[in-house]
Amino acid sequence: MSTATKRGLVVAILAAAAMHGIKTDGDYLEFNASSPNFPITENFRLQEFLSKNRKDTFTRINANIIAEVQILRTEFGSGVGISSSYRSPSYNRSVNGATSSQHLLGNALDTYPINGNIKAWKSCVEKNKTTGGIGMYNTFVHIDTGKTRAWKG
Repeated sequence: MSTATKRGLVVAILAAAAMHGIKTDGDYLEFNASSPNFPITENFRLQEFLSKNRKDTFTRINANIIAEVQILRTEFGSGVGISSSYRSPSYNRSVNGATSSQHLLGNALDTYPINGNIKAWKSCVEKNKTTGGIGMYNTFVHIDTGKTRAWKG
């Protein structure tokens, strides 16, 4: 994953957010269920990154993780879904998330291939993601912008 390509995509994501009135804080976007839902990248709409917490939909998400999943999706060549993004501390506890989870910071996504080919999606992520975290699970792949590490769940 080219650093220049990723940084250019991050700049475009932040510009698109600003154009649609989405609050930004550094490289982070802050929005909720009532925010406009618009294409934030070539293949993703903003609200695909919305917290799955229905009690409080506030979401803080790092534009770098959005750029990463877009680059990986382009490489994969098929649709990718987001099953988990930002988690508030109370929501993270309710889903038994790790106490130091990158989801709490808005730096992580749990992803799955829409075509159901989890083996090919895992292979694509392993081949193309060289920094941050990669967690391989039976039905999804966790990616984050934290320290470089890998695990099987």
